[in-house]
Amino acid sequence: MSNPFDTPLEPANTVYRDETGFDENYKIDIDFVEMKLIAVLKESEPSSIFHVSYFDKPRVLKVFHNGKDPGYAQDGVRDLNRTRCEIRAYCRLKRFKICDNGFAPKFYGYMLAINPTSWEPHLDAFQCDIGLPSAILIEYVPNPVPINCANYTQKRFEKVNMGIQQTHSALIEHNDPYPKNKLIVPGDPERVI
Repeated sequence: MSNPFDTPLEPANTVYRDETGFDENYKIDIDFVEMKLIAVLKESEPSSIFHVSYFDKPRVLKVFHNGKDPGYAQDGVRDLNRTRCEIRAYCRLKRFKICDNGFAPKFYGYMLAINPTSWEPHLDAFQCDIGLPSAILIEYVPNPVPINCANYTQKRFEKVNMGIQQTHSALIEHNDPYPKNKLIVPGDPERVI
């Protein structure tokens, strides 16, 4: 017998019940003819992350596998679909100008349905998915360094705290607060994202 608390909720029973979709202002139609692969940064079960040149500008393309929708957690708050979570989060970060203030990578937009054949062979891993993949296009951040006990400073910690406060002000709860997600971006001025 299945546990009713293990069954994902539908949106109508969650805090997302009134959500009509993502911010259309940030929806883009990626022109894969203009996209050149520089490097594969990471491949995992939920997504693949590519360093690309898009219209001759360095960018990151994160492509999400879209299989069976896991729905929403029983608490009615957590969306279990990584694609929706990231697109929703980046739309909010952009709308609240957190990307513009340097606390998160710049967000250039999202695309909900990508034909994997449009960027062969790089999207071959998505060919057998149940649904078409989705993607976000964000800033490429060169040479990021995770914050650790050797490079920690009070000033950097203050920037991390300010970034977390800004993120929360956009109604985003970061559920992955590991050191790998707190990065120093060398430059003048130095950024902490």
